[in-house]
Amino acid sequence: MSNNTPVDETWPMVEEAVMRLFGDIAAGQSAETEEHTAVAPRLDELGWADIVGQYPIDADRVLFRAQGQSLAQTDCLDRVMLAELSPLPLRGATRVVLPAASDGYTPRSDSSQVSGIVLGPLVPGERLVVPVAGTMGTVSIGVVDGDELVSERLNTFDASTYWTSVRGPLTGPLTEASTEWNRAIAAAHRSLATESVAIAREILRIAIDQVTVRAQYGTPIGAFQSPRHALAQAHAQLEGADALVTEAWMFGGRLPAQAAKAAAGRATRGVADVALQVCGAIGLTAEHPLHRYVGRAFQIDALAGSYHQLERGLADRVFDIYAPDRALPSMMAWHRN
Repeated sequence: MSNNTPVDETWPMVEEAVMRLFGDIAAGQSAETEEHTAVAPRLDELGWADIVGQYPIDADRVLFRAQGQSLAQTDCLDRVMLAELSPLPLRGATRVVLPAASDGYTPRSDSSQVSGIVLGPLVPGERLVVPVAGTMGTVSIGVVDGDELVSERLNTFDASTYWTSVRGPLTGPLTEASTEWNRAIAAAHRSLATESVAIAREILRIAIDQVTVRAQYGTPIGAFQSPRHALAQAHAQLEGADALVTEAWMFGGRLPAQAAKAAAGRATRGVADVALQVCGAIGLTAEHPLHRYVGRAFQIDALAGSYHQLERGLADRVFDIYAPDRALPSMMAWHRN
């Protein structure tokens, strides 16, 4: 919850309702599920328009917290990106073509060819927004009929995640959209960072539960200093990343969002490493819940730029723009520390 959210009785009820909704969605999905659930009809039942009006920042943020906690697959990311692109002529498009994982957050489609991924399977008759990289960092968008593209389900690290690779001709007009695309990718980074932190919290909870019941020499391993210190350090790193994510939601802008996703990805990796260590072999089994969250965490990190790719981008920005005698932006300095 952000610092400017009023403390009243309404917001906890909103959080509880959203968490329950996403829990229900996740319960109806499985590893074979091909559908990314459209949440708009379900949110309308909660009176979502009024909630967004009262809590314009926290409303979006709680959706991704709930998605990370439940591991549900929905169209939330497309929703927040399309909201930022709404001033443009979207011609009924309902999803966004994202760069492939190897491309980070830089579009690879050109003026004649679509190349990228969409979340979930292609639905017959739907239209897709395609970002097209131009010169000097500019971005245009086009809209394409999904039926005209060749699609193939990707073999993802997290087997329960459904991503589709798409390619094919890009016909029709392009619209200059550098400002809108920067806002959309910033919204994606904030949202994915929030989801990543929520997943990491679940990983940490599982690890803490495990060390309280797993024993060595008749003593729970949570009583030993090594696992306790490792978990404490992971928790501290996660709290720092969460604070940066909160500031990114409040501050806005592409740079804070990029820093937030990088910090969230790195912290989540640290939490996952510690959890796998303290849980031992049981944490690697299919019966244990840990692998589900670790797999999803790695998958989310790869979307729209992994923490390695984003950190390289932040470093390039520092060396390209900020001379040695100039102070770093506050968000960049926070991330560095």
